[in-house]
Amino acid sequence: MSSCTCHHHHEAERGTRWVCLITLVTMAAEILAGWLFGSMALMADGWHMAGHAGAMGVAWFAYVYMRTHREDARFVFGPGKINALAGFVSALGLGLVSVFMIVESAHRLVAPTTIAFTEAMVVAVLGLMVNIASAWLLRDREQASHDTDQNLRAAYLHVLADALTSVLAIAALAGGKFWGLTRLDPIMGVVGAVVVGKWAIALTRDTAAVLLDMRAPEHVSTTVRQRLEAAGASIRDLALWYVGPQEMAASVCLAAPKAAPPETYTDILRAMPEVAFVRVEVHNLPCPGEKDHDH
Repeated sequence: MSSCTCHHHHEAERGTRWVCLITLVTMAAEILAGWLFGSMALMADGWHMAGHAGAMGVAWFAYVYMRTHREDARFVFGPGKINALAGFVSALGLGLVSVFMIVESAHRLVAPTTIAFTEAMVVAVLGLMVNIASAWLLRDREQASHDTDQNLRAAYLHVLADALTSVLAIAALAGGKFWGLTRLDPIMGVVGAVVVGKWAIALTRDTAAVLLDMRAPEHVSTTVRQRLEAAGASIRDLALWYVGPQEMAASVCLAAPKAAPPETYTDILRAMPEVAFVRVEVHNLPCPGEKDHDH
């Protein structure tokens, strides 16, 4: 694992830790205030934040586990897939949140309930402020990951989902309070649920691709081919896949008129920061069982 990747994991772990702690404190304050003042709106939002605190806890645990098991020989390609697994679990959680939002919003469209607009707006604004602070803690790190750290992306999407619901809730509550548009609240709930659901589907697809060893993007394979061919090798078989955030494994079978030691080509691949694990076979003749395409 490169020093750059380790630094990224350390920064991501610190960011998710702070977001988790902020969410836990806010959750406890809202639940306690709701119990003391008899506010169901406050208690409901507090338990809603508990779900996001759980997601942040999963993300935090994944980074701690990867850090403490970095040298564990039981993981052939390192513990990087814990990252994708945590992201996959969080994606499923986002999907459940989306379904719950749709069901609850549909129920309120059919059977409207009395809404304490002022109190609910205060709760929504408080939640939005917490989400803005959380997004700020994760934003730069998420961008720096180049969409390869699914665990951090999942944490970021949980924060964005919560922020989105807060913004839509504030708009809907304002419409109900000042213009009597009471049905706007559940309608906004459905809109938010659809957006969150799309995020969940995209995250599930991307994390599943890592967990199932789908091959790396074509531009990375092209770069690998160009570097090896520039060294005089002819690629007969190439497999390149993600084994963790910002980390790939490469298995290559080469043929060359004068076969160089495998270390020559291994060093070429290891010079690419995203390639962490390399296996190279070099033959004077085409590789046994060679194929005409990558797999």
